[in-house]
Amino acid sequence: MPIQFMPHGQLCSALDDINDRIRRLMGQPVSMDRTQQYHELLAEWRDLAAEDVEPAL
Repeated sequence: MPIQFMPHGQLCSALDDINDRIRRLMGQPVSMDRTQQYHELLAEWRDLAAEDVEPAL
């Protein structure tokens, strides 16, 4: 199966922003607040990336 890359533009920059926020968050001490923020960022990432996913056959 050929590899398909996401188009450059708003989607990539939005995902890059979330990835940067996750990286910064992981530099903070472990806490329940950090865990909650991480879950929220993952949900944002999932929602943005969902349109770029093709279902498996």
